[in-house]
Amino acid sequence: MAELDVVELINPTNEDFTWKYNGEPYTIGAGQKKSFAKFVGYHLAKHLSSKLMNDEVSDADKLDPKKSLELAHRHVYDNPRRRIALYKILGNIETVQEVIKAYPFKGFVGEMKEYEDFVNLAKSSVTPSPSISEN
Repeated sequence: MAELDVVELINPTNEDFTWKYNGEPYTIGAGQKKSFAKFVGYHLAKHLSSKLMNDEVSDADKLDPKKSLELAHRHVYDNPRRRIALYKILGNIETVQEVIKAYPFKGFVGEMKEYEDFVNLAKSSVTPSPSISEN
């Protein structure tokens, strides 16, 4: 990875997301697409994916001791929910894989098919933009 390589992130939430990298805050506006240096972008993508995973858990589930282990695993292990969140942010399977490799997750937990099905559905629902012709 070259030092000047960039990665494009999308904030799929309805609120601005700010996280620090080396003490410097970086913000992606709600629904905004923004480019960052890869090191910064991967860091932001990891933390934004954690936010997406937290947002999908109800307050009652957060307080349920029976679910606490599963919720902790979401943040420590590579899993389908993390990959789906990263795909929403990055929009690219290869880049998701690069982010997963860049962080020391403890292994994979869950069914990869859940992630694969999500990606296939996302790809099939994307309609190509009409080409612009010059007159």
